[in-house]
Amino acid sequence: MRKSFKDSLKALEADIQHANTLASIYPREYDGACIQMRLSYSPVAHLFLFLVQWTDCHLAGALGLLRILIYKAYVDGKTTMSIHEKKASLREFYAVIFPSLLQLQRGITDVEDRKQKEICAKYKKKDETEKGKLSELDIEREEECGICMELNSKVVLPNCSHALCLKCYRDWRARSQSCPFCRDSLKRVNSGDLWIYTDNKEVIDTSSMCRENLKRLFIYVDKLPVIVPDPVFASYDSYVR
Repeated sequence: MRKSFKDSLKALEADIQHANTLASIYPREYDGACIQMRLSYSPVAHLFLFLVQWTDCHLAGALGLLRILIYKAYVDGKTTMSIHEKKASLREFYAVIFPSLLQLQRGITDVEDRKQKEICAKYKKKDETEKGKLSELDIEREEECGICMELNSKVVLPNCSHALCLKCYRDWRARSQSCPFCRDSLKRVNSGDLWIYTDNKEVIDTSSMCRENLKRLFIYVDKLPVIVPDPVFASYDSYVR
């Protein structure tokens, strides 16, 4: 059942509040500022908002009647509110900003992290044992795709652990349902079962990944348009009764 305008607006405000709570946990490294958001109406909203009362607030957002203003908040209580605010649409909030904050919060679970470390340790031990017996030429050949002989990124098959480059894997799966090296069945293997073969220099720890994701979020916000402060910001109650 479609939500009323009031209900959808309350849900939006709750999501913004949740986003603000998450954002306060992740300040920028160099100045300690975190982003905060608030819902605002465009200056012409009072002329057109009654036209969208029959639907949820996302239509009002698509028409530019609702927008989310983003500002920086500092530890000492100072903010850039009404001075240097950025404007984001509801679509930008739900497509990029909110999911990015949720992803920063979730990260990698302890179970996933432990499972990944166990599997990587097993392959690392095997890899180091085998490489100790191989010459540099043999090691380079080990990193080549066994089909096209190119040094491309490789995928590892889940059952037999044979590896080949992604292009060759796609070409092979288009005409065969078995491993090209040992003929093990691939009928029940989908893309989510594949591992990506990496070497040590390609591995990124989770804390570095979190910092990079946070940096990308701040870069995205910094590129949003700056809004000129309105002399008066109308409240929610003045438009919706």
